[in-house]
Amino acid sequence: MMSPKGSLLRGSIADAQFRLFACETTAIVQHIRDIHDLYPLPSILMGRLITAVALMSGELKAPHSEISIRIDADGPLKGGIVIANKEGMLKGYAFVPQLWLPENQDNFQVGKGLGKGTFTVIRQSGLKAPYQGRIELLDGEIGTDLAQYYHQSEQLPTAVNLGVLIDQGARIRAAGGILIQALPQADTDLSLQIEENMKNTPNVSDLMDMGLTIEDILNRFVLKNLSWQISKSTPIRFHCDCSKARFARGLLLLGKDELQGLREDISPVCHYCNKAYTFTKEEIENLIKSLD
Repeated sequence: MMSPKGSLLRGSIADAQFRLFACETTAIVQHIRDIHDLYPLPSILMGRLITAVALMSGELKAPHSEISIRIDADGPLKGGIVIANKEGMLKGYAFVPQLWLPENQDNFQVGKGLGKGTFTVIRQSGLKAPYQGRIELLDGEIGTDLAQYYHQSEQLPTAVNLGVLIDQGARIRAAGGILIQALPQADTDLSLQIEENMKNTPNVSDLMDMGLTIEDILNRFVLKNLSWQISKSTPIRFHCDCSKARFARGLLLLGKDELQGLREDISPVCHYCNKAYTFTKEEIENLIKSLD
């Protein structure tokens, strides 16, 4: 089965005064919704997180580098985690996949479902120790929180528009996003103009559902009458790198005593793709022998 794909665009604005990232993630978000049987509110959360981390992955340079966003919150939605690597592979899961709230409108308000919490970005670059940055959730709507993270943790003025449009049957009609960052030499008036344009741009997913491409949205709304260019377009896709060998290594970490206490076959399940790996009693005994 082919992995669901999207696209990530990298570009610049006004003679490289600004960095531009934009992506289309509809099929990827739909796939994650399907494999985890997500209800509407977790679907919207994961759609925004997947889109946000896809945009952030555009800045990865080192081979095998990764970036992830993790939300931990005290509301009923709890949060989720998503990971992207330099090769454009994305995966993630919601902490409460089948959440349905009594008030219908609450099932479409991510910030209200999350409540108070933290927004954590983890960067893994090659063999270096991971770098972790964390802020308090600003409003839990993800786009605002991502912009606040860049402002607070990296001193990068950033404008973000994330969109996930979902129908009554929890089908993902459209998902995508745009991220623009002002570099140190950026003209202040131009920054204000782009910021105003972003505020006045309808939700990206609504425009996509009307048939507009990400490039159309940039041209007609976000960067109207400005000079800009796309320097690179790369595919992004859902991909989980789990394997039975990886789960076996995890079981070894339990230690000999705990493994000896397992009397029957076990089938651990991957959080990211819901795939189960069965280990027979004989296989568990072989793992125990390998510890001797």
